[in-house]
Amino acid sequence: MRWRLALASLLLVLSACGGGDAPPPAPPRQPTPLDLATTGTITGQVRFEGTPPPMKEIRFGSFAECAAQHPGPVDSGDALVHDGLVQNAFVYIADGLGNRVFAIPETAVEIDQRGCLYVPHVAGAQVGQLITFANGDPAIHNVHGTAAGAPGWNFVLSRRGAERQLRLMQPDVAVSLRCDLHPWMQGWLGVVDHPYFAVTGPDGAFRLANVPPGTYTVTAWHEKFGTRSQQVTVAERGEANVNLAFSAS
Repeated sequence: MRWRLALASLLLVLSACGGGDAPPPAPPRQPTPLDLATTGTITGQVRFEGTPPPMKEIRFGSFAECAAQHPGPVDSGDALVHDGLVQNAFVYIADGLGNRVFAIPETAVEIDQRGCLYVPHVAGAQVGQLITFANGDPAIHNVHGTAAGAPGWNFVLSRRGAERQLRLMQPDVAVSLRCDLHPWMQGWLGVVDHPYFAVTGPDGAFRLANVPPGTYTVTAWHEKFGTRSQQVTVAERGEANVNLAFSAS
């Protein structure tokens, strides 16, 4: 209990030092013209061949405020596979877009801390897009982000309804999100510099719309299974299908 109180006190100090100002606007960019009359679509599924690894049950221990929000056991969520279909894979175009520039979405990506879990478990955003982190719990949380090749961050959301926003200005698949006060809390954020990404649901499916004609490498990233890639060609007004498979081996 002492370490929890000490850590909470330290995080509150860090939060006070960090301030709560909104992040500055993203730098202006001139998007490459896109002829929607010629664009196509990439669809597909992410599968798992064989028996998926078991997931650990989360032990809330003395964190009664977390356990009280769940009527039954809660697993770690890091290997969700339903009838061979993979949930929470981050699928994106990894190569083929060249020097195209895309407009930054005006809407924010929202990531909540609810039930002492990150919701959603895996999210995606464009470079420069506003990302809102929220605390939906009655407990104190922090968001400890670790990005490859860029400074991380660590701020506190000290009460239910608290929010903090930031922008990530370089691609990273994927940024780790942790809560130091609740060590089982793990989330992920895929950041790319274009709009062609998706996170698979229980059906393992994804759809990337308004893709310019061309040949691309499509990659699926998963926190436990690794990555799988496939090359695909999109014709004018065409639909290309991609099936990416992880395996027990």
